[in-house]
Amino acid sequence: MKARPLIVSDCDGVLLHFIAPFVDYLRQVHGLTLSMDSFALTGYVKRADGTAIAPQEFPPLLNGFFADWMHNQHPIIGAADSLGQLAKDCDVVVLTNIADHHAERRTFELARLGMPYRVIGNQGGKGAPLKKLLDEFQPSEAIFIDDLPPNHTSVKAHVPHVHRLHMVAETEVRHLIPQSPDAHARHDDWPAMLSHIETILKG
Repeated sequence: MKARPLIVSDCDGVLLHFIAPFVDYLRQVHGLTLSMDSFALTGYVKRADGTAIAPQEFPPLLNGFFADWMHNQHPIIGAADSLGQLAKDCDVVVLTNIADHHAERRTFELARLGMPYRVIGNQGGKGAPLKKLLDEFQPSEAIFIDDLPPNHTSVKAHVPHVHRLHMVAETEVRHLIPQSPDAHARHDDWPAMLSHIETILKG
């Protein structure tokens, strides 16, 4: 069987909006606000009196969001159509930093929004899990898409031959995230990303 290219994409901020629904969740469920002074979310979630929540209070909020609010995440414009186009000739896997017990729900939500792909939950750097995927698929070409520079650094360290494409699709945080020095290119919208990937696949 001929090897196919493999597309491994992040989810939040690449396929689905995260910031706007997370802000709504914090406000409506917990009476909290999110200050967009930095993309480091921890330390920027604040109470009504302006005081920041403690760092240990943040993980339960994130867990609650994925458990109870994931259905309010809407697709990034062009994501479903672009992946659908690529999936005709490529394998597509979503590698997302969520707890394993949320991966099944994320699979369902993505499929509901026209992105019926395998989802792998992860914590931390993405280089090691990506290497496992390469060992499994043995692809003819591999392309990695993510919004966070540290993930590109991790992938470069573990599997440097993978094409690393940086994408920050959410305008709310785009100005807060500099281009990753360890990514080969950056495109913040799916039409440009799709065009770049198609160029790679044509060789």
